[in-house]
Amino acid sequence: MMQRAKRPSSNEPVSVLVVGVGHLGKQHSRVYKELSGARLVGVVDRDPEKGREVAKNLDVPYYHELSPELLSRVQAASVVTPTPSHFEVASQLISSGVSVLVEKPMTSSLADARVLDQLARDQGVTLQVGHIERFNPVVLAALPYTRDPIFIECDRIHPFSFRSVETSVVLDLMIHDIDIVLNVVDSPVAHLDAVGTRVLSGTEDLASARITFENGCTAMFKASRVAIQKSRKMRIFCPGSYISLDYIAKTGMRISMKEGYDRDRIDFKKMATLEESQGAYPLFTQYFNIEQLIISSEEPLRGELQAFLLAVRTGNEPIVTGEHGVQAIDIATRIVDQIQDSQEAFYRRRQGKPVES
Repeated sequence: MMQRAKRPSSNEPVSVLVVGVGHLGKQHSRVYKELSGARLVGVVDRDPEKGREVAKNLDVPYYHELSPELLSRVQAASVVTPTPSHFEVASQLISSGVSVLVEKPMTSSLADARVLDQLARDQGVTLQVGHIERFNPVVLAALPYTRDPIFIECDRIHPFSFRSVETSVVLDLMIHDIDIVLNVVDSPVAHLDAVGTRVLSGTEDLASARITFENGCTAMFKASRVAIQKSRKMRIFCPGSYISLDYIAKTGMRISMKEGYDRDRIDFKKMATLEESQGAYPLFTQYFNIEQLIISSEEPLRGELQAFLLAVRTGNEPIVTGEHGVQAIDIATRIVDQIQDSQEAFYRRRQGKPVES
């Protein structure tokens, strides 16, 4: 039987639980323990050794499962279990009136994501999706300058990890950038093209996609988990300005045209000659402003969990809603489907078999 959403009174902390204490779940648990607005009731994990170790380090109880008694004592929970179990775990919590922050991807399938979003709406609980890059200080520093983007490039390259092989690189890595771009562009998708392949695992390890939006903006995405070094960058081109972001270096730069810039009145041949003696940079700065964005040092996860707790307390819509999670999975799923269809056609051609049109 469904229960009404549980919310704390204005002067008490949110009673919160972390379900799944693997690599990321440990960090959720740590931050909740540090936040004054939260009371970490305990951690849940099916692995007793791992669960007890995390619980001991944080001086909180360990639980093997979500019992009715435990559910009666919590108001919110982070679901940080493997993706295939997100739907089952989050549904159980929501049905008990517990608000949920479910890590990305929200669920393994688009159908499950839609059901989970509707279940949270029907129950009146907060459902926030863990697209943590929304809270990345590098992204937040760029948002005030991101107006009417016309072209966006996203690169997200990682070394191979054995923790993520059950999920396509599109749903594991690229979905971060998909969510950011959908939020920034705020326009329906008009067209989508994607290519990719498996390399080291049973799911896609490399993927590239191009999305065109109805407002004319184009976004290019590249994701890989077959690399030696990490690279996470985004470049955003707007009318009259260009923003370059580096998530790993935690830097951002904005180049914008100076007032009165008119490319039709610039003698480019003359400028090319002057460049040989003066260098490009002094000439460039005659017409363009170059500024480094001010990047906060706040931990993205702390900002994400604080936003979740505030939404739980107030009942207001979270920054990353269930609907946002559904939209990101929708686009990611379309990319994966297109990649798999093209790969199937490729292998059939190699085997001399007919390919359906």
